[in-house]
Amino acid sequence: MPLSANAQLVTHIFNEVAAGRADAWIEALHDDAEYRTIGAGSWSGTFRGKANIINDIFRPLRKRLASRHTEATRIIDGGDVVVVQARGKNLTHSGVAYDNDYVFVIGFKDGKMHRYEEYCDTELIANVLGDRMATWRPAEKAP
Repeated sequence: MPLSANAQLVTHIFNEVAAGRADAWIEALHDDAEYRTIGAGSWSGTFRGKANIINDIFRPLRKRLASRHTEATRIIDGGDVVVVQARGKNLTHSGVAYDNDYVFVIGFKDGKMHRYEEYCDTELIANVLGDRMATWRPAEKAP
């Protein structure tokens, strides 16, 4: 059975990200997307809007990680919803490994990722990445 257009897009995105080209992920994100990470820590919560997601999650993450590599190990095609099992192999600027396991549940709207849910080890995030707000700067709002 052929993959849906959404599963093909997710496959492409994760291949690009694994090769170090994160722009593919950002380009596929809907302008009014919602990104939710489980848990109660500073990296957890629901973030709304592409600019806020970039500013409030990915800019602080870039400040913490010297190298980022997340590879999809399984993609489950549900048509309008695609589920990805992935494994991260990352390194902080201080040389600490941040290797998390993930499940992403991705919903689509207008051919773009609209609802992105991240399930992972939030205790590992807190222990390795620390407080997200310590690196966040309001003046850095994304355009």
